[in-house]
Amino acid sequence: MAQTDNTDTLVVATYAYPGLDRENAVAPIQAWLAQETQKPVSIRVASSPTELASWAEQNIIDIAVPNLTAYLKIRQQNMGAHFIAVPKNYRPHVIKSQYQGSIIAKGIGSFNELNRQLNKGNSVTVFAVFPDSTTGALIGLSKLRHSLSESQFKKLQLVYAGSHEQVIEQLSNHEFGIGIVAASAYRRVNQDSRITELWRSSNVPFGPITCIPKRLSCEALKQALARNISANQQILTGLKNGWPEFEHTDSLSFHEHKVYSDLLREQLTTR
Repeated sequence: MAQTDNTDTLVVATYAYPGLDRENAVAPIQAWLAQETQKPVSIRVASSPTELASWAEQNIIDIAVPNLTAYLKIRQQNMGAHFIAVPKNYRPHVIKSQYQGSIIAKGIGSFNELNRQLNKGNSVTVFAVFPDSTTGALIGLSKLRHSLSESQFKKLQLVYAGSHEQVIEQLSNHEFGIGIVAASAYRRVNQDSRITELWRSSNVPFGPITCIPKRLSCEALKQALARNISANQQILTGLKNGWPEFEHTDSLSFHEHKVYSDLLREQLTTR
């Protein structure tokens, strides 16, 4: 049994997303943690990945299920935060997936054309999901920042639509503009032939199940879960119900691929 301190109720936390039952998705983690620690465990659902990271910083949660953005924030705030596991698929690399970001456009056929529109002084709307979405904001905005001059980037009118589906719908309703979405959402949702994909990122690592060490023996918990095949599968099934990007995963990996430390180092350098 992985030991904890004597504080009563432990907390498993994640963040909300429209149309997805994230509380139910992490319930198998709650059940496993309660069995492993012999303590009551509650579930909290933050309004955003940023709020989830702030809960971790305040040490009011014990296990977090973040997106990549929130995981990096948690690690920046607490280098002792512990990687537990991450869904992986049957392909060779631990974190390789179809989880990619796309920049899509309507009425703009290339980055060169986007440059020309901005140089003419035209306002270009960029629809994104929400500020701390990984594939629905940060990755695409980073690409735009690197592809445009600072003055051009400042001319973009950023609108947060609230979901990948809403990004595509709002872009479809405009004469021209840019959208930032998960590549899988673009493939699944888009029915408008006037919307095209300008750019697709390389594979993006998932946010892992993360342990906050204040009240838990994180390494012992990680080892216990790695040995518990039944809990592994129940947890993965729950996560797949709450995160469409986990669709093609088939197991949990307990190996923290170096891409996470590389991304964390990059984030710390640019702070």
